[in-house]
Amino acid sequence: MKNPLLLKLQSYLDNQQFMSLAGNLTVSAMSIISVSLLFRTLPVHDIGMWVYFMAAVGLADSFRAGFLTTAFIRARSGATPARTAEVTGSAWAIALVITGLLGLINLGAWLLFGNTNDGSLALLLKWFGIVLVATLPYFMAACVMQSEMRFDRILYIRLLSQGLFVLCIIGLMLAGASTIDRVVYSYVGASVITSFLMLVLGWADAGSLRQRTSACIRELGHFGKYSVGSYVGSNLLRSSDTFVINYMLGPAPLAVYNLAGRFMEIIEIPLRSFVATAMPAMSAAFNQNRLPEVARLLRKNAGMLTWAFVPVILGTLLLADVPVFLIGGPKYQDTEAANLLRISMVLAILYPIDRFVGVTLDVVNQPRLNLVKVFLMLAVNVVGDVTALLLFGNIYGVAVASLPTGIAGFTFGYIHLKKHLPLSIRDIMTTGLQESKLLVQRVLSKAAAVLKPG
Repeated sequence: MKNPLLLKLQSYLDNQQFMSLAGNLTVSAMSIISVSLLFRTLPVHDIGMWVYFMAAVGLADSFRAGFLTTAFIRARSGATPARTAEVTGSAWAIALVITGLLGLINLGAWLLFGNTNDGSLALLLKWFGIVLVATLPYFMAACVMQSEMRFDRILYIRLLSQGLFVLCIIGLMLAGASTIDRVVYSYVGASVITSFLMLVLGWADAGSLRQRTSACIRELGHFGKYSVGSYVGSNLLRSSDTFVINYMLGPAPLAVYNLAGRFMEIIEIPLRSFVATAMPAMSAAFNQNRLPEVARLLRKNAGMLTWAFVPVILGTLLLADVPVFLIGGPKYQDTEAANLLRISMVLAILYPIDRFVGVTLDVVNQPRLNLVKVFLMLAVNVVGDVTALLLFGNIYGVAVASLPTGIAGFTFGYIHLKKHLPLSIRDIMTTGLQESKLLVQRVLSKAAAVLKPG
């Protein structure tokens, strides 16, 4: 018989918000661990190659995810069994076509440029298509689980894929056999094992491919043609610094810049968690024509996160050298990494409202506006990066260029969303503070109940 205390604790923690947060915390923690191990075992130049490789693969994956994820969740959430099978099968058909086309593009590029002397490009051309195929089933499984709000299973998927990769890196380190090629082998191997298990367990629901319909494919594609731009643009926005630095300064400065960015996972963890749990609820409210509820969910989530980030940002400004040492080790202590981290964390205060404004534009069926917002930010960022590097010749300029980028996107999204929902920054901050107080009270109440005997 289970301990009553454990039963109480399980009942309080077994909820969607906690499981989503736990899933994102797991994948981010594993990502930080793997990167920290790589920073310690690979030369700085090879770290830059790995960062470039993952940025390029992530860009392609964002195209696939962008075309499918938002449209898939909107169409599948709360649907009848027949509709669920139709949407899932149609999404599988689209995912297979996208993956196949990207693979053919990779094959053509490899035939044309496979003999390049650029190590970063050669690595990418060799493995790009293989990685996309290896990750497809577990990508689809994650989409299915998110539409069903099974965040516990998403946690298992992420723990498996990232955990296997970390174990492989540790094995390479212990064997003294760490090379950039073997790291890629490990990544592909972990992805293949995870995807195979998703197919065997049925979580990816690949059998529904038989239920696809041309009408549903067109429906998903119609929405996806807008949302894909937002996803790709958002990924380009995150990785544009990577590509610009790699081509203008080289892999070594890129490694230093990326080290500072790794700690930003502490911001991305709650952001992804809140967006993942809020988006189905916001979509359901919009589909039921409950616009005030959509606005309330936006104010609640964006406001709570903004208040939660304030002490984190202040703490990082004072102690930025600590995470740099923990992630990168002593060889990065006297580099620009700590100051780059400080600059990035200051800009993070805009992230919650900006992220939820973008998501809500998609929810209220305005993906075109979100697309324009993202590409506006991308244009400002690329121009700012190139100008700053030409003027200053170092990576500090790239970090400072992020300020006008964030302000441009924030302003555009906020102004246009106000045309569709009652919204103000003051209401967001007020609601966020009230909800934060209520959350603290509930946590204290639950803690007292858990600790109470009997």
